[in-house]
Amino acid sequence: MNGYLIAAYAATWIIHIAYLASLMRRYSRLKHDIEELKRAQT
Repeated sequence: MNGYLIAAYAATWIIHIAYLASLMRRYSRLKHDIEELKRAQT
């Protein structure tokens, strides 16, 4: 029983870390696109 609890806890952290990494990648791309649009405007 204790093994399942540890596995569930580990899986939850892995999912959260993957989600945060995905958000960071999307934010980075968005920031890059915004800078590109600002340069294209001038």
